[in-house]
Amino acid sequence: MKKIVFILLCSFPLLAGNLILKEGFVAAHTEMLLDSTIDPLNNNLTADINMQGDDLLSLRGKLTVEMHLFVSDNSDRDKHMDEATRVDTYPLASYSITNITKAEGANNYVLEGTLDFHGKKNPLSFNAEIIHADKTVTINATSMILVSEYGLEMPCMMFMCVRDQVDLFAKAVLSK
Repeated sequence: MKKIVFILLCSFPLLAGNLILKEGFVAAHTEMLLDSTIDPLNNNLTADINMQGDDLLSLRGKLTVEMHLFVSDNSDRDKHMDEATRVDTYPLASYSITNITKAEGANNYVLEGTLDFHGKKNPLSFNAEIIHADKTVTINATSMILVSEYGLEMPCMMFMCVRDQVDLFAKAVLSK
């Protein structure tokens, strides 16, 4: 019995760095010539994030979304985008945080990592506001990708194509 208690006590520090996702989302923005904006939202973010003590620069881990859960104001267009991004073959997209650097400003940081999207992994940086208050860490991050860099062509109708650039916005509220 003493050995079991000893093993449990020794393992607590290993678990102390894990953060739990309380809420989060990923939003995207793109446009189509002569049409409205396209703003899908995914409220089903999952996270496996660690932090050593209160050191924001030690944040590491992965944020993941299921691609078919992006929803915009046009369900028909969502179906076409799911087909174009082949969500049946590539159901997940994830971002792995590998490094964080402090940027100018009180709560400003740069997240460096890798975006795994449509079967390709490319380096990607996010500008982020990270707020650490009490036992909560809130990350608000923005970046942009060119889907062509991930082997995709955006859908077209006649001469009107969806813009190659997609602006990304992500929020994760994590608790210790």
